[in-house]
Amino acid sequence: MTNTRIPLILILMFLLVACDSGGGSGSGDSDGSAGSSQVEESLERLSDEDFNALTEEDKLGVSNKVMGALFKGVAPDEFFDLGAGVAALALQTDENYVAKIENDLSKPVNETRYRNLIKQKYEFDEKQEPIQYQLALLYEVPLSKNYFELWMAYQLSNTILFSPAVELDTVAYEDAQRVFERLVTMIRKNNTIREVVNAHMISQENWRRFRSPEDNTREMMEIFLKRFNDAEVPLAAQACKNWSLEEQDDEYRLIIGNEKNTEPVQILETTVVECREFYQAVADHADLIPTVAATLVDIFFYGYLPEDKATIINDIVEDDPATFNDIFQNILFSKEFLLNVERPKQFEEVFFSLTDRLDWYANKSFFKNLNRVTGSSNFPSLNNMKQAAMTYKLGRLGGVPLDTLSFAFYHKAVREKLLVDRKGNPDNDNDGGWQDSFINVSLVQDEFIDYLFLSVLSRNASEQELDELNAIIVDRGFNRDDRKMQQTMIVLDYLSRLSELYHTRPFEKEVQ
Repeated sequence: MTNTRIPLILILMFLLVACDSGGGSGSGDSDGSAGSSQVEESLERLSDEDFNALTEEDKLGVSNKVMGALFKGVAPDEFFDLGAGVAALALQTDENYVAKIENDLSKPVNETRYRNLIKQKYEFDEKQEPIQYQLALLYEVPLSKNYFELWMAYQLSNTILFSPAVELDTVAYEDAQRVFERLVTMIRKNNTIREVVNAHMISQENWRRFRSPEDNTREMMEIFLKRFNDAEVPLAAQACKNWSLEEQDDEYRLIIGNEKNTEPVQILETTVVECREFYQAVADHADLIPTVAATLVDIFFYGYLPEDKATIINDIVEDDPATFNDIFQNILFSKEFLLNVERPKQFEEVFFSLTDRLDWYANKSFFKNLNRVTGSSNFPSLNNMKQAAMTYKLGRLGGVPLDTLSFAFYHKAVREKLLVDRKGNPDNDNDGGWQDSFINVSLVQDEFIDYLFLSVLSRNASEQELDELNAIIVDRGFNRDDRKMQQTMIVLDYLSRLSELYHTRPFEKEVQ
């Protein structure tokens, strides 16, 4: 009995994850909206009163919901005063922690310091570094104005709007770095959405993705305006007839020839002659902002009914956002997102958030392996999860791929590279994992298990979970207070298999 109990429980929990996570989503092609409820809060901000109306556990949960979306996390010992234990959780401060997070996004840090640190700490694939480096940057730079700018650029470069599409033969890995850094630079200069879009459309990187006047102009109208009018494509191509992608010196270059169009073309409710005028017409079009908003709403409100998404998009547009900062902040700090959204999390939302909460250490080759696009390695990479960064021609899907194989790699990465991976040698850069400081707390027995649950799920363990886990710990002979490391491994292994770890959850106000 002793030898079979934990495998049986863990197998059952894994089956629960597989069934729950994959239900209705398949490979991510469906938006899974059949069971969604109507929008309740829309983009109204979460007030101090709203935050204070939550239970203490849910205050941590809501804070980690927005932190997770930002690929960061807040640990329970940063949030609660654990000196009195966890039976009656006491906040370290009465402030609205969500408001604190938003405020932190306006404070600059010395980003150069972290870029220099990355050079010292990590190794990257010589060819694919341009799509691996950004992940290390997001891991190392703390929550700040600089970080938010980097995070927005990363999110955008994974969408259909700006994906560098390194999977294509015409695209170089350096294109990903150029797209990312251009987004960062323009966001930091407070360039408008329209200016950022226009700069991207006229770039060589964009033309390496969509390679001919017909293909490129069609895609720009479809991607940025959701405009599907075949009759307009020849007209747009005529305006761009002197633009082409040609192979030179083993790479593809955007060539702008001298044979410019001279005949006025009526398109996009205006008149254009040359190619740059066409792109400017796309950037200036009334449908641009709603389309950009819709693309981001599809990600952060995945699973909502179309009419509910339309309500949220309209709220964003009515706010007249000028910059990407305006849209992202309106989404992330809205009551609708914080309290009501229930959707599968991107890998970075789970993994990077947990690294903050568990005091995890990345070994020097981790980021190289995490986003390695080529090769047959069994490492649970983003490519194997079908969540590769800056790789796909049409960007990442709005929903996270949850087919059996993709999710198996997803779960494997979270479990084996983080939750049950302890850093045993503090002096070895090749040894990654959570560090002993994570469990160096003055909590024992049930309270220690609750601490682990709060760290990973932002909730205490249920009575049934405490009973089962304690029984396993006793069976294995790890019930002494000096066996915290072994207890931690058992609990974290269990938590790795819970479907709630891979989904955001809704929150309700405390009943008075």
